[in-house]
Amino acid sequence: MLANAVVIPMSAWVARVLGARQAYIYALILFTTSAVICGMVQSIGVMIFFRILQGIGGGVIMPVTMLLMLDLYPLEKRGLGTAIWGMGASCGSLTGIPLGGILAEQLSWRAAFYANLPPGVIALLIAIFVMRPSPRERQVPFDWGGFITMSTALITLLVALSNGQREGWTSSYIVSLFVISGVGLAAFLVLEPRVKTPMIDLRAFRSPPYVLAVILSLIAGAMFTAGPFLLSLFLQRLYDLSVQQAAMIMFPSSAFLVLCTSFTGWASDHMDHRPLMMLGYLCYATFGVLMVFADLRFTPFVLLVIYFGRGLGLGFTYSVLYPVGISGFDPARAKAASTVLNLCITLGGTWAVAIVAAILDQRQQIRQAWLAETQQLTSVGTQQALQTLEATATQMGSAVPPALHANVLLGRLINQEALILAFNDAAALFIVISLCGLVLVPFFRRARPTSSVNRS
Repeated sequence: MLANAVVIPMSAWVARVLGARQAYIYALILFTTSAVICGMVQSIGVMIFFRILQGIGGGVIMPVTMLLMLDLYPLEKRGLGTAIWGMGASCGSLTGIPLGGILAEQLSWRAAFYANLPPGVIALLIAIFVMRPSPRERQVPFDWGGFITMSTALITLLVALSNGQREGWTSSYIVSLFVISGVGLAAFLVLEPRVKTPMIDLRAFRSPPYVLAVILSLIAGAMFTAGPFLLSLFLQRLYDLSVQQAAMIMFPSSAFLVLCTSFTGWASDHMDHRPLMMLGYLCYATFGVLMVFADLRFTPFVLLVIYFGRGLGLGFTYSVLYPVGISGFDPARAKAASTVLNLCITLGGTWAVAIVAAILDQRQQIRQAWLAETQQLTSVGTQQALQTLEATATQMGSAVPPALHANVLLGRLINQEALILAFNDAAALFIVISLCGLVLVPFFRRARPTSSVNRS
């Protein structure tokens, strides 16, 4: 993840120097080769090294494919082009998790890495023999100051978000990481305007649609990652399902997401995109509301149906962000600006997962303490529950005295109920981020090609 996030901002420079097609080929070779080696290694240290290389390759692949799309589709068909690009990206996540789970459970974890080889080879052959060469600019200086400061900011931020729950959000280690990240970002903002060929052109932020696209991309990353993260944990911890089984329950909604993405991208070229986006955020908010009330009375099939709200929400919002956000930019600036949107989606997913994990942990403790306080031994309800559990313990024939066993069972029930309520509390985050997107959408209009953003 760290390598992936650090490489994304510099992918536009890589594509300019090598050419987008050639950069894609090199990144694909690096990604596929590193994945296969990860399946062969015997040392955890060596695996970490090649996972970093795999992340570097993956960090270049996604934004560079977007640049290739911008070369292929004219301005009036960018919505369709983005939809096709989004379908490809969604299909990867759609098939990757279930396939990886099946291979890991039925064969071995190494097979999950080897599975990258066939599609990698096919994509490489298409890139070499079908795609036309891309133009390249050999004399583009690299922005070392921007790269160092932005990398420092991103690495420390992602490490803090990933380890904050384990180390404690107020610990000196996590606070120091956030401070370093803030200093790195401040240094980046000071240095970039003084560079002739900046890694990120800050002048793009003069465009209101682009600023909104950056914010909505953070929201899209949260919607894309937090939903499956929470539901997968919900199914595994409360229904005792495997990763593969949980992935198969989420599969139909993800497939529907692919279909909605294609329609939304095409429609955005022919009509106002905002009603569809508003519908999407309402669908995702509905998913959040239903998950707030989810418990063990909901069957896996009911959860499968509820999860369609996530597919509709992303399907109606995700593919519109790119063509509208970079509207009004000339081709060169549009390419550079699109890489920032990719980075924001990655960051949005990271912080959303960190927040969901923190909410789950903290709210479970609070809910457990609250439920424990309500179970007074002198109350009629508690006595009836203990009697029922004691009878159950007697039927089980445990060596532990039935009364003691009943208290243990009651404690487990309290823990389980506290976990369910914590999941409900965490699902409220989906409502919040959906409402944030809903508020911003009315202002998310296409910029005119003659805007001052191009003349600056």
